[in-house]
Amino acid sequence: MRKLAWAALGFAAAAALAEYILPTEGLPYLAAALVLLSACSLLIRKRSVRSRAALCLLAAAAGILAWQVRYRLRVAPAEAAVGQTVSARAIVTDYPERYDGYERVQVRLTQAEQPARKALLYLYEGSLPELSPGDEIQAEIRLTSALIRRGERSHTYTSQGIDILGYITPGSLSVTGRWAHSWIFFPQRLSQEVKGLCERLFPADAAPFVKALLTGDTVDLEKDVALYAAMRVAGVLHIVAVSGMHLFVLVAFLQLLLGKGRRSSLACLPAIWLFALMAGLRPSVVRAAVMQSIYLLAPTAGREADGATSLGAALLLLLGVNPMAVGSVGLQLSFACMAGLVWLLPSILAWMEKRLPMHRPVVAALAGNVACSLGATAFSIPLAALYFRQIPLLSPVANLLTLFVVEAIFGAGYAVCAVGALIPGLGGLLGQLLAWPVRWCRAVYRAVASIPFAGLYAGTVSSALWLAGLYALAALWILLRRRGRRLPLDVPVCAGAIGLCLVLIAAKLSIPDGEARLTVLDVDQGQCVVLADRDTAVVIDCGGAGLDNAGDRAANYLLSVGHTRADALILTHLHHDHANGVLTLLCRMKVDRLILPAGTDDADQLLDPILEMARERGVAVTFLSQEQTARIGGMTLDLLLPQGDGDNERGIVVHALAAGQSAFIMGDAGTEAEMSLLRARSVPDVDILVAGHHGSRTATGTLFLAAAKPETAVISVGYNTYGQPAEATLDRLALVCPTVLRTDREGDVTIPLGQGG
Repeated sequence: MRKLAWAALGFAAAAALAEYILPTEGLPYLAAALVLLSACSLLIRKRSVRSRAALCLLAAAAGILAWQVRYRLRVAPAEAAVGQTVSARAIVTDYPERYDGYERVQVRLTQAEQPARKALLYLYEGSLPELSPGDEIQAEIRLTSALIRRGERSHTYTSQGIDILGYITPGSLSVTGRWAHSWIFFPQRLSQEVKGLCERLFPADAAPFVKALLTGDTVDLEKDVALYAAMRVAGVLHIVAVSGMHLFVLVAFLQLLLGKGRRSSLACLPAIWLFALMAGLRPSVVRAAVMQSIYLLAPTAGREADGATSLGAALLLLLGVNPMAVGSVGLQLSFACMAGLVWLLPSILAWMEKRLPMHRPVVAALAGNVACSLGATAFSIPLAALYFRQIPLLSPVANLLTLFVVEAIFGAGYAVCAVGALIPGLGGLLGQLLAWPVRWCRAVYRAVASIPFAGLYAGTVSSALWLAGLYALAALWILLRRRGRRLPLDVPVCAGAIGLCLVLIAAKLSIPDGEARLTVLDVDQGQCVVLADRDTAVVIDCGGAGLDNAGDRAANYLLSVGHTRADALILTHLHHDHANGVLTLLCRMKVDRLILPAGTDDADQLLDPILEMARERGVAVTFLSQEQTARIGGMTLDLLLPQGDGDNERGIVVHALAAGQSAFIMGDAGTEAEMSLLRARSVPDVDILVAGHHGSRTATGTLFLAAAKPETAVISVGYNTYGQPAEATLDRLALVCPTVLRTDREGDVTIPLGQGG
């Protein structure tokens, strides 16, 4: 490994420790200790080891100090202003982004006698005016922390260089002028023009994909829930995270026009960095731009480009500007992918050359595609498992079938935009033609994602052991090769395949025959309950406010216990925190039946999209207008309809009987609904109570608890500003229930219901 790579490794490791683990107050002392250790490393006899150790330790000290300086100069002063409402002036630095329910815009705050701060401003009521980069604005802003998200330390904003967040008071924002140096935002304006051309020239089903591919803007792509979920499961979201592939195609296209040589290489550099600026200087594109620039410049200087050196240079550049960028998931995934390509791709290709007829162009192209996919995922899979709890097993297949098409779409997409800017009619015709390759990619991603176990849930012990064992075998194989002992590659490959089969079998057998389980998933402030035995699965509600989509959480859990379909999905009512993951769940899993309360108020505008998705997926829909009993597999579900004011009090309450035990799943039912149930019937004793309304003080009343006498109560709750669960509710439960569990403390709560009698 080259010296620059060692320096980058030390700098990044130290910055990561400062970001995730080390206390801020002790960082200067640790940096000093590392400098002393680097001096001590000079005593090491072996020269190569001595120089690497000293370089790594000095770089680590620099990384810690850089992180400390960033925190003291930018983040700490911003945190001191949190909680204030100020009349602030700012310069808009990018175009506003519009989401369902809110809008946001990135700015640089320019308050008098204070340093400029990079901020992200949100507006939840009303809409922002037509803003463009360079506009000077003034608004009443309530400042909030960029370090804390939903009550926990967050790395999302500070890794992007955002110092503080703010909420705009509706009606207070006004445009006061235009910044004198607004010309520096030309790349943003050019990117916005490309986005507009994509929307005008391409059909509605292709435009979001092309726009994301050309500019990295995935806002519209994420609104296509079915496609975005399929791309996530198929492991191909990296293709719209603007990176090396895009710059490779861009440079190849320019060199095709200009020819190869020193002059064309130099001419490519401005195009590379203009494209990087258009893509917002995301970590993945900066990494690719640096490496591509070094690759082009090395021959002009009479040097050979080195992958490890250029990768280290890119990492040092990114972290030198903002050491907190080490907390970016995108940065970690991008560098993990590239590290695999730099260190593993040559070995994979060499292994293939000995076994495949690589002299044939088709074989060479296919083998190269597979080799790149394997190399890129080798180091990124553990990160995907850690952050997304999912391992895309069929990612090489999806990449093999579409990567060459995506490369063509990228190159042709910019050509179509260039033609469309000059001759709109011809550009529109070309856009219609280019939409067909986009449709091919969409079809492949959906087909791959629909294959059972296309994505392996990484949240189980068996999957974690399999992954650890797989990497241990790979490390052993490499170690033996370096010591001159040849272990056939077939051995770790076959062992990994056998281990994967055992993981899938273990998932199917994880619930003993005849037993059922009730699981309340940790979806933050929301609810998603799964009733499952070996052959049957029922999901009750599917919504939450967590960083993970509740639909993904439910689908991953079902896969972890061997289910590739759900027999029924019951929605107690249509509020976001109980139903905003339904679309994703319907995309991820086959659902036989959807049950909703009739006449529900759709204030959150969820019903129409859910019904449309249900029709597309062939899901039978039932609107429950009167109480009924449903028998699904070995489960009996009494679907009750209490009466009261509002959707919370009129939602479905589920009384479930499975494997000899019973449970009440209350949804958001409050004491009014509970009294309605008590008046209408004799409420039976139950073993488990999933408490109503996340433990609100207006739910789980004394009379209902006295009638139901639950042995165990579970509260589905997360970070919230409503004071849930209320102390009064916890006190009432403590008088009746021996066991009270909470998802915000225990995580997923799974209760075996015993053997059926």
